Amino acid sequence: MAGNSTYKTNLNADLLDGYNPSVHPGRDYKRQALNINVTIALTKIQSFDELASSLTITGILKVTWIDERLLWNPRAYTHLTSTHFKQKEIWIPPLVLSNSYHNIDLIGESDMPVTVTDNGEVQWFLPLKLSSSCDADVTYYPNDEQICSLEILPWGYTQEHIQMTYLVSELNGNEYVENPIWDLIDTSQHSFKAPKLGFEMTFKFKRKPLFFMVNFIMPTILMSFINMLVFLLPAESGERVGFSITVLLAIAVFLSTITTILPQTSTPQMALLCYLLVTHIGQSLLIMLCTIFGLRFYLRPTEEPVPRWISRLASLFSACEKISIVHPEPENTVSVLTSEDTEDVCKENGNKTYENVVTWQRVGRAFDNVCCVFFAVTSVTCNVAFLAVMSS
Repeated sequence: MAGNSTYKTNLNADLLDGYNPSVHPGRDYKRQALNINVTIALTKIQSFDELASSLTITGILKVTWIDERLLWNPRAYTHLTSTHFKQKEIWIPPLVLSNSYHNIDLIGESDMPVTVTDNGEVQWFLPLKLSSSCDADVTYYPNDEQICSLEILPWGYTQEHIQMTYLVSELNGNEYVENPIWDLIDTSQHSFKAPKLGFEMTFKFKRKPLFFMVNFIMPTILMSFINMLVFLLPAESGERVGFSITVLLAIAVFLSTITTILPQTSTPQMALLCYLLVTHIGQSLLIMLCTIFGLRFYLRPTEEPVPRWISRLASLFSACEKISIVHPEPENTVSVLTSEDTEDVCKENGNKTYENVVTWQRVGRAFDNVCCVFFAVTSVTCNVAFLAVMSS
């Protein structure tokens, strides 16, 4: 490129003499539509708001076409091979983002520079910041993947007037800067089928789950296991009910925190994490009820006899212990066996069922053992199933 500002000023004035920016280029509208080449260079996924259902990206839109009214001979202008115009001075395809999150306006600014070469090629390189509507799918939150698209249309024109060609089948990601929350997995673009004119850019990105796993998932799973430790607390401590209520409230707080950062929708499905938290809340309620129910065994009067069927169940879930057990005598008297006598009874009876009636304390311990094992198995099953579904 040679010349100076004087020659460039004369060139621009000559090219714009009689030029109408409202008329689109074309030598013969009937025989051939105007061909427009499009390339997108994505630079960054600026943000994705699940609650607002909006995606914001930044990138560079590269659009080229031939305007036969902007041809010139470089020798007549000291070998000038290119010049610049403002966007408002020449014809520009009126592109709009049809699924815009905000108002639908024309892309570009009127004072943006446009490059024109001596063969009439117009090069419109435009930095973009676009926000589109995109419904979030948080089924597998925080290990979720999102697919969003941007639809760009040449407003006011049909396929009889212009054709849009894509120089690359995938978006150019060479200048892409990683987002701290989302990993870009795949990008693509395709044109719409007739009669719709325009093209669609599709983005597939996945959340980086480490932060959410450490701050949400792991505490929730740990609390579900801490919850069952209530059955290991001595009943005499008086802290069982308070402990179970505290864990229940902690899980409820986590559920309320999760619901504030997720969209309030059930389409396509509510987050599996919410189901896990609701399951843990239900489990905590059952543990609290079992805790209250189990304390009734410990607080029963020692002279109150234990029903035979409860005694047999307690014997099934607890081994022979060196404890005192109550044995009813035929004469309606009660004799207390020592620990040595208990060992003899166990040895003599072996696997046989004896008619000893255990104390309520032993019934309470057997009930605690059953509840602890049952809720441990339930917690492991729920958490392992959740993690397996998330990882798949």
